Amino acid sequence: MDQQFVIIFFLLRWTKPILKKGYRQRLELSDIYQIPSADSADNLSEKLERQWDRELATSKKKPKLINALRRCFFWKFMFYGIMLYLGEVTKAVQPLLLGRIIASYDPTNSHERSIAYYLGIGLCLLFIVRTLLLHPAIFGLHHIGMQMRIAMFSLIYKKTLKLSSRVLDKISTGQLISLLSNNLNKFDEGLALAHFVWIAPLQVVLLMGLLLEMLGPSAFCGFGFLIIVALSQAWFGRKMMKYRDRRAGKTNERLVITSEIIENIQSVKAYCWEDAMEKMIESLREAELKLTRKAAYVRYFNSSAFFFSGFFVVFLAVLPYALEHGIILRQIFTTISFCIVLRMTITRQFPWAVQTWYDSLGAINKIQDFLQKEEYKTLEYNLTTTGVELEKVTAYWDETSLLMLIMGELEPLEGKIKHSGRISFSPQVSWIMPGTIKENIIFGVSYDEYRYKSVIKACQLEEVAASLFGLWFLKDSDVSNSATVIVTGTSDYYVFYIYVGVADTLLALGLFRGLPLVHTLITVSKSLHQKMLHAVLQAPMSVVNSLKAGGILNRFSKDTAILDDLLPLTIFDFIQLILIVTGAIIVVSILQPYIFLASVPVIGAFIMLRAYFLHTSQQLKQLESEARSPIFTHLVTSLKGLWTLRAFGRQPYFETLFHKALNLHTANWFLYLSTLRWFQMRIELIFVIFFIAVTFISIVTTGEGQSKAGIVLTLAMNIMGTLQWAVNSSIDVDSLMRSVSRIFKFIDMPKEETNNTKPLKDDQLTGVLIIENKHAKEEKPWPSGGQMTVKNLSAKYIDGGAAVLENISFSISPGQRVRYCFVLFELTSVKFIPKSPFMRQLNY
Repeated sequence: MDQQFVIIFFLLRWTKPILKKGYRQRLELSDIYQIPSADSADNLSEKLERQWDRELATSKKKPKLINALRRCFFWKFMFYGIMLYLGEVTKAVQPLLLGRIIASYDPTNSHERSIAYYLGIGLCLLFIVRTLLLHPAIFGLHHIGMQMRIAMFSLIYKKTLKLSSRVLDKISTGQLISLLSNNLNKFDEGLALAHFVWIAPLQVVLLMGLLLEMLGPSAFCGFGFLIIVALSQAWFGRKMMKYRDRRAGKTNERLVITSEIIENIQSVKAYCWEDAMEKMIESLREAELKLTRKAAYVRYFNSSAFFFSGFFVVFLAVLPYALEHGIILRQIFTTISFCIVLRMTITRQFPWAVQTWYDSLGAINKIQDFLQKEEYKTLEYNLTTTGVELEKVTAYWDETSLLMLIMGELEPLEGKIKHSGRISFSPQVSWIMPGTIKENIIFGVSYDEYRYKSVIKACQLEEVAASLFGLWFLKDSDVSNSATVIVTGTSDYYVFYIYVGVADTLLALGLFRGLPLVHTLITVSKSLHQKMLHAVLQAPMSVVNSLKAGGILNRFSKDTAILDDLLPLTIFDFIQLILIVTGAIIVVSILQPYIFLASVPVIGAFIMLRAYFLHTSQQLKQLESEARSPIFTHLVTSLKGLWTLRAFGRQPYFETLFHKALNLHTANWFLYLSTLRWFQMRIELIFVIFFIAVTFISIVTTGEGQSKAGIVLTLAMNIMGTLQWAVNSSIDVDSLMRSVSRIFKFIDMPKEETNNTKPLKDDQLTGVLIIENKHAKEEKPWPSGGQMTVKNLSAKYIDGGAAVLENISFSISPGQRVRYCFVLFELTSVKFIPKSPFMRQLNY
């Protein structure tokens, strides 16, 4: 913990090289720092797995995953929670000093005037202390959330490799993607809010005690209104949870079908099922969006309660006191500052904390149920037999089930299975692991050159290698990492259109300004999902094969969820904050023009610092997204080849590959978190410098009255605090818009060419594949017979690649059977070489 604490405090220094490099040039994966051993997937998964095994062994009732997490992360979690609490306490003390500074403007208050400079220094030091407490605490909690996600990610993958075939039949790839993407991502950033479950009540008690001392019983009027707002938020929260829980089922259903379609895209295209699949997915999407809209509207009202409640809280708290005791400016401005903090605590921090706990515990329970599912049983090695023996086995099977029984994938109803020796397994469906041809042949064992070359010769891969287009080489060619990044000129236009289109919705002011915004963005999300699905289904196989299944599913899961949930509320908050800052600056500028002159360079510094940070953060987010896709791709590949890797005992090797992908993603994500905290700390320092200047200028200006000074100092605190929040929200909006940009890359994919449906003459058939049924136009009963004629057919796997079929002509007469097979286009370019009896039977 000490080493980590030092790293946090030196955050201002160690991220400087990557920020400078990202500002000047494009970052590559090689520029990303290596993660420390404490953050490696191997270390974290081993740590959590040890505690989970302990929980399974010692729990008398149902084992609880949260107990294992508590034993791993509790003390660090509480350490940063205490730091966070101390930082929040400083917010309650600041209004007291602010009130005494305002009181110093009273000519009759000579004592306060004599210590005004010390009060100003104390207020500024308090801001510095708050910065040094809050930022390390929030960063540390983000870090712990990241570690928890990594550990559970690894635990789920290890469990997946152990699941019995009976369980796997009931779990789809889409469900696993949803479990890993939608649930575990909540720990990355949400954990920083979890402590406000206990911090917020303590903060309310402290603030109410100070308000009671200042205003007496009238303080309960404002507090009562906040309680009413909080209760309404709780009601909204329950409604939102109900909609979200119902929507989760629809989302999982959509992802399950989408995953099946992507995994079997060749069959979908072979049977021309694209339109039918698209309608099926869009039907599920429509049901999902109905619940999304309801949840979004409720969430909007929940969020807007924060913005409209401030005036009423102050008014109700101050009015009864003013009617009884008269207007005392010190009490009014101090009360305003107290109510700003109280409003944030009750209407934002506490509801967010409750939401975080609800989501986190729900995710933990889902993962806990998954970790307790039935595992397959490995057949024991038996020295009493010399082969495979089935003794009084009772089962219902076909030939595939019998093989699964021998491998241990299925259990017999009765009897025993004995075997000695090694199992060699060849699946019915072709399967290739991510990696090079060499890695697929070696398959995790030590390199044996003789065996390797023997496999090359037996599979006739010398001819295959010779036909490659000069892009790959046999020993280190990657059979799956030929990902194509498709960027067209329209992508930027559409992203810009969303920004401008949303801005048009915000022309009307008022409470209901956000409803058109929410509705517009959800409508945009629906349209983008529909276009992306259509683009994927209509893309040529040469393009689909160049993409990773995990990357495609990532667009339909996490990126779509961002468009549905996070983007509308984040943009709404950003617009509200900008309007609040603009209004405060206008008021202050009218009262004191010099404050406006001081705020201009500060706002300029904010904008320049934001631009400097965005150069690097956008690239880091892009690299993080690229590093996330291999994780899901590896999961999908492992599920497809699960029988194979179990038969050869390669589970540890695949766990190593998975941890390698996790570590790469962790390096990118941690660096993004670090640079983001660097940016936010500097924003805070600029604010502190600005407020120091405003405070001492106000103290020096002796001619100012209490009213003007109170307004200026209170709004100065509000301007800079809100502006800082607005700048951070703009960073969030930009980060979330990366998801929109990634979706547009899929929308802009090239589409399959539509064949000409007009009858062509024989001399027009060159370069066109036409299947014409002449019998369909005749009046006699159909079909009377079928015939296929192919003339001068040439085919390539990818544009610009070598021809794999060249000038092939053949005819299939009525009554003859046609057999076909799917070839994995991304693996090789294949020429038909009639060396085997099978090829000679084709008579090409």
